[in-house]
Amino acid sequence: RSPKTNAHVERFIQTVEKELWMIEGTEPTVDEMNRKLFRYLSFYNFVRPHQGLGYKTPVEKFEEYIKKLQGVHHVLNENKK
Repeated sequence: RSPKTNAHVERFIQTVEKELWMIEGTEPTVDEMNRKLFRYLSFYNFVRPHQGLGYKTPVEKFEEYIKKLQGVHHVLNENKK
């Protein structure tokens, strides 16, 4: 655990509360909360652009990361020959 990681988690919780729970105005059941949270997480990760990620979604940013790793892996394998 680090203060930086904790700050990211706190910000995520704040975002979920603001964008999901606070707009409801009612107290949903646990099952309703789970369904809504699952849908929201799909939206949050696959659809919603994030300012801190250059207005890309987390999935887009992760795909970029994987492509970079594949390039590094290719270079490392070439150097072993």
